[in-house]
Amino acid sequence: MNLLSLVFFSGLAFLSCTGSKLYINYARKKAILDIPNERSSHTLPTPRGGGVVFVALFLAVVLLCPFFFPREASLWLALSGGGLAVAAIGWIDDRNTLPAWQRLGVHSIAVLWALYHLGGMPSLSLGFVSLPLGYIGHVLAFIGGVWMINLYNFMDGIDGLAAGEAVLVALAGAFLTTGTPASLPLFALAASVLGFLLWNWSPAKVFMGDAGSGFLGFAFFCFALYTENTNTLPLLIWAVLVSVFVVDATLTLVMRARQRKRLSEAHRDHLYQQFIKAGYPHAGVTGAVLLVTFALSATVWFLRPFPLLLFAGVYVALIMGCKLLYGKISAKLRSMEVTQ
Repeated sequence: MNLLSLVFFSGLAFLSCTGSKLYINYARKKAILDIPNERSSHTLPTPRGGGVVFVALFLAVVLLCPFFFPREASLWLALSGGGLAVAAIGWIDDRNTLPAWQRLGVHSIAVLWALYHLGGMPSLSLGFVSLPLGYIGHVLAFIGGVWMINLYNFMDGIDGLAAGEAVLVALAGAFLTTGTPASLPLFALAASVLGFLLWNWSPAKVFMGDAGSGFLGFAFFCFALYTENTNTLPLLIWAVLVSVFVVDATLTLVMRARQRKRLSEAHRDHLYQQFIKAGYPHAGVTGAVLLVTFALSATVWFLRPFPLLLFAGVYVALIMGCKLLYGKISAKLRSMEVTQ
């Protein structure tokens, strides 16, 4: 990172930090608050919807990108058009809770918009060969895009988790795509979220809300699809970078489906939430997740020529590790209930 890049990064982070503070004051005056309930991991009413600050800053940078990279109009259109839709429906939901089908409908349209502009996913790079997928690839990409939007929402449940993860993933993506058009907006995304994270770290003064969490999932989906289709960075590498979130969210969904629980119902069944219920601090749980993500990013840096092997190894290890941790934390929670 040269001096100009450092100034750019620092300036965006400062604007985001300042904007987030102004938003906190605004949200308190307008009573845009997340009120604690039995499913909450926080105990005090906290402003929500603060993700609009980093969304606005990032989209402002995206709107300037065509002047520097006019040939990449497809990426800028996908990020701005679809991202604005996802953030808007999230903001409305933060103010007035919407039915799940309405949110899902907008998410689906946004993903279809991105697929149209980015060319879908006709093939998948395995490192040593590109696997042709045809129309099946487009369907898988659609499902993956909608899932990314929602899993980021699911994982935004404790102080600093979703924001901290986004900063690390965006920075890793930026360095891995150095010298390409994707690097600049990824640095911008990392800087914008970092400024917000200063207020979102435990004890959080503001939550990003659906406006921010859904947008982050959508943005990473767009970057993954773009770098895959331009042979810049395999999609499987992105899957490794966000693997902690994917594994926790997916295993929880499968577990709830087996227990015949409503999948659209809010809950506290995620592994990271189990640790909070067991008495572990927000900062400790978030820090542990970010440490794993940092280790994965470092591993990706050295093993990125082998995306398939890296993907398989990481996901097998994480699935086994999460199952083991879930069993241990569940046993601890049961013992706590007995002693109460």
